[in-house]
Amino acid sequence: MTAVRPLPRFSLTRRSTGFRLARRACRKTSLVDKDDVIDDVTEHQSNEDFSDATSFCGEPFADQGDLLDSLSPLLLSMKLFGLFFYREDRHRQRNDDPERNQTTSKTPSNKLRVYATVVLVLMWLNAVRMVLVFNNSDRFGAILLMKTAVMAWFVLIAIQQTAYYFASHSGRLVRVLHTLPVTTDCVEKAHRVAMGATIYIWLLSIINGVFSASLFFATHSSDYMLSPFVTYITVPEDKMVVARVVGFLLYFWPMPCSLFAHTMTAVLVYVFHHQFRKLKKNFSRAIGKRGQLTDVHMSTFRRRHQKLSRAVSKVDGFMKFSNVAGFVCHIVNTIVLLYSIIFYPESTEMPTSALAYVSVFWANLIGLMFTACSGIIVNHMVRIGITCTD
Repeated sequence: MTAVRPLPRFSLTRRSTGFRLARRACRKTSLVDKDDVIDDVTEHQSNEDFSDATSFCGEPFADQGDLLDSLSPLLLSMKLFGLFFYREDRHRQRNDDPERNQTTSKTPSNKLRVYATVVLVLMWLNAVRMVLVFNNSDRFGAILLMKTAVMAWFVLIAIQQTAYYFASHSGRLVRVLHTLPVTTDCVEKAHRVAMGATIYIWLLSIINGVFSASLFFATHSSDYMLSPFVTYITVPEDKMVVARVVGFLLYFWPMPCSLFAHTMTAVLVYVFHHQFRKLKKNFSRAIGKRGQLTDVHMSTFRRRHQKLSRAVSKVDGFMKFSNVAGFVCHIVNTIVLLYSIIFYPESTEMPTSALAYVSVFWANLIGLMFTACSGIIVNHMVRIGITCTD
């Protein structure tokens, strides 16, 4: 008697396996940039963290967007110089979740983005133009050293403009200012700092404009700043007024850009320093005299430190380039100008030239202080926070 063979279960299994393999082979791949996915997930986590926690150690957080609104005087000035704009996120438009769509209450503006792009291109063209201040007639001396310092400064301005253009284009700066949970006292103090710094920068820019106008129109010692005119292209005497006006605008306009970029960096550093310091203070209070801390309190401090660290990581993504460039540029300029003042005293015999050297030297010292403090303070507070929460 012939044994009855069972139905081809193996064949069905093979078909089923083949079907599953075919399904896997035909899986659709999403053509989305990896950085966009990471930023989107991080932003979603930040929004969830904000909605889950409304206070820290009994102190309430400010409303979402209050920190961004408190810096409006500074941000308005940055918009004027093409350092800040709102960009609409295309990936966020596809999401039907209204909470995730509202990352900021501000309306994106294509005009501001186009304006910032034009300013960015002009800054780099101006930096390239400053290379033409050098010609075959240059000899090692005070004028050559001053040309080197001015060229390095304009290259730094172009780098700072690029850094904040990237921060606005990627939306990192807006997301940090809008979603970072901060205490109410931090918002009030940040507003005062931003307001005072904005007024100070505008006054400094006006004073710099008056001094720059005297250098361009009262004396002819800085005509090399009109490059490529005078250095490579001869300009008739009756056209020199027009050339000096254009050269003055190209010299005066980038200076506030650098100052406001430094100011925004300093304000961000102040916010992080304030919140990390408060974290350390609350942690010390929670430990008390016995030196014991419950698991619930430990997880609360760890989550708070992670939120601040994620925000620092976002800001560091665009701020590190301008900080490194600023540190190198200001160090080089300080050494060059100090060398010129000491070994070429004839360069500062005239009152106008002496004022120019002193003002540029002092501006580089201030920029060096801002740049060094921006990196040192945040790094110090993050290391303290890690020590406290480990």
